[in-house]
Amino acid sequence: MNIIDNFLTPNEFSRPGRKIAEIKAIVLHWTANPHANAKQNRDYFESKKTGMSSYGSAHYIIGQNGEIVRCIPDDEIAYHVGSSQKDPKSGQIYTKEAREKFGHYAVHFQVTSPNFCTIGIELCPVDWAGNFSDATIKSAIELCAFLCQKYGLTSDDLMTHNGVVGWKDCPRLWTEKPALFEAFKESVKIAMNQKELEGRK
Repeated sequence: MNIIDNFLTPNEFSRPGRKIAEIKAIVLHWTANPHANAKQNRDYFESKKTGMSSYGSAHYIIGQNGEIVRCIPDDEIAYHVGSSQKDPKSGQIYTKEAREKFGHYAVHFQVTSPNFCTIGIELCPVDWAGNFSDATIKSAIELCAFLCQKYGLTSDDLMTHNGVVGWKDCPRLWTEKPALFEAFKESVKIAMNQKELEGRK
């Protein structure tokens, strides 16, 4: 697994430099832009430093060829999963699952948010349906397994953006076909178990 560090310039709108308090989960997204690769999406986050296109960023972006670009260090927050809209199911700012997992980080958007306790990973799709290439999924499994082991998480600590906020179809494919996300989580679990076995040899 090759991670390319191409950090955003510190700025108010995409890399505020504030420290993550603790890591409770990894949140998966899609870029909603099948015409752009990881570097191009990274540059889009960089362009937000002007303040002309609102807030937004992620720690990692995985391209269609499996390339992994790290935009923000793991110990800093990224603006990837905050919300001011209500989850349509619960009527709260965040979903029931998110409020149970994140506690005080998911109470009120003006005070704090799950951005302070999560790592965000953007996946570049190959089409508007949100399908991902095999190379993207392979790298995502490897990266998630690595981060889970590094921060003492399990595959159950993987969430989608939709699973946190409830109203956004992100990633679109896994929102519409949640069984595919469960299969992804199982693949991460298998990868973690394999690494653990290799470590004992």
